[in-house]
Amino acid sequence: MRHVTAAALLFATSAFATAPTLASDYAFKLHNRSNGWTISGFYTYQDGEWSSNWLNGKVEAGEAVRMDWNSNEGNCVVPFRVRWVDYGAEDFKLDWCKGVSNIYMKDKGFTWD
Repeated sequence: MRHVTAAALLFATSAFATAPTLASDYAFKLHNRSNGWTISGFYTYQDGEWSSNWLNGKVEAGEAVRMDWNSNEGNCVVPFRVRWVDYGAEDFKLDWCKGVSNIYMKDKGFTWD
């Protein structure tokens, strides 16, 4: 079974070109499917603490950004936190080893495929 590690998460938007050689089994897209809320942060929890913000900017409603663990080592279940402008943050858990391609953040909760 493959595993992912929060320490290896890399962020890339369409403004940044990524080489095909950096492709990963754990690349995914973070979608903001809320009704007008802006995502201002994405954090992961490992070794007893939250990471620094993985996002380099904000994700407006209707937008999506590409993200990549760029690793298959570590725990499969890595909690993540999403921070919203003018709202606060929410914590979630997801088994990343189940082939996550997209995370859809909604007004309440999230879905994935």
